[in-house]
Amino acid sequence: MNRLQFIATAWVDGRLLRFEPVLKQPRLRVIITGPEPEPLGSVIRLDTTEAGLRVSAPLHVEWATDHHEPIIAHAQRVWATITHECNG
Repeated sequence: MNRLQFIATAWVDGRLLRFEPVLKQPRLRVIITGPEPEPLGSVIRLDTTEAGLRVSAPLHVEWATDHHEPIIAHAQRVWATITHECNG
């Protein structure tokens, strides 16, 4: 698995989420941090105005659905930072 070295975190409703880019794709992988980090899913279509959250963790679907707006907003800020740094 190829990953860029850029990693960002944000607190959403008491959970620390880690955002990691996926090489050559306009999406960020979202991981719930903790003693045993757990993938939550991905924020996709970050190169458009219609970014969306795709949840891959069945046990967290309800929580992620309730908090999709701040998760997507954080991902969009991270994406803007990554693309700004890459474009110089």
